[in-house]
Amino acid sequence: MKSIMHDRKDGTCYLCMKLHGDYSRKSVLQEHHAIGGTANRKKSEEYGLKVYLCPPHHLNGLSPEAVHGNDRIRRYIEVAAQETFERHFPEKDFKEVFGKYASWEHDPEEKAVRQQSCKEGFRQQADGFVCIGDILPLPDCLRD
Repeated sequence: MKSIMHDRKDGTCYLCMKLHGDYSRKSVLQEHHAIGGTANRKKSEEYGLKVYLCPPHHLNGLSPEAVHGNDRIRRYIEVAAQETFERHFPEKDFKEVFGKYASWEHDPEEKAVRQQSCKEGFRQQADGFVCIGDILPLPDCLRD
């Protein structure tokens, strides 16, 4: 299926745009399925959850921002994929389709547990939170 996240015809790298505001056309783009794993890669294809990346942003070892070598960048794309999925397929549940949420902030039960933990003063749990720039800020109770 054609991507619902990013149009390959633009010739842009998804991460160059999102991380650096670079909208220039790239001579080489590689397809990246937003939700990984064998089964989920096929589902990403089915639902159009894929982006196009320049080689440095795709392949581990070419850049510290390479999606296959940087968990924060990988999660950034997964969260964007979940948000796009929920806008395009409001009748479907992301967790039912992919077996997981992209982040705890999208899981109502996990969010409630973590917020309760915050109220009880367990600030050390911050290491377990997924925090990607402005996309997933830390809960107010964990900010200094």
